[in-house]
Amino acid sequence: MNEENSPDDPPPYVKKEYTTFVVERHVDADRETTWNVLLELIEKNVGGYLTEGDPAPHGLGAVIALPIPGQDLREEVISFEPPWRRVYEISGAPVALYQGTTALTEEEDGCLIVWTLLIDPLPNGESDGFVTLSQQVITGFVDQIKTVAESSAN
Repeated sequence: MNEENSPDDPPPYVKKEYTTFVVERHVDADRETTWNVLLELIEKNVGGYLTEGDPAPHGLGAVIALPIPGQDLREEVISFEPPWRRVYEISGAPVALYQGTTALTEEEDGCLIVWTLLIDPLPNGESDGFVTLSQQVITGFVDQIKTVAESSAN
């Protein structure tokens, strides 16, 4: 038997190394209130949608431009399941893949917001600054959602 691969053999599996980042916050507001605050703040912070999604404006296919100086970043919603899950991808970033998921679950005295980033960075540290900035922006935004939702619930 020949140990070389034939043209019909699939290529060998290559394991990828991803960067993940998670922000979790308990919010003293119900999931519906927190969800609405999330969507309102996204729209407010970016100045509106370039393309409205389905359902309009926040849903599947919605596209926004992200106001990051020196970057031409676009965020597109790839999954929209109100009031508990929103998934998006960013294009134009110095990464091979950037996918974010925001999930909200009910808790006895409010809800839990979990924002997860999955990033496939470029080699040689080319993505490091962008990844660090993303972590800072997401952490600050989740804290903003928590503050506004809690003040809206009271």
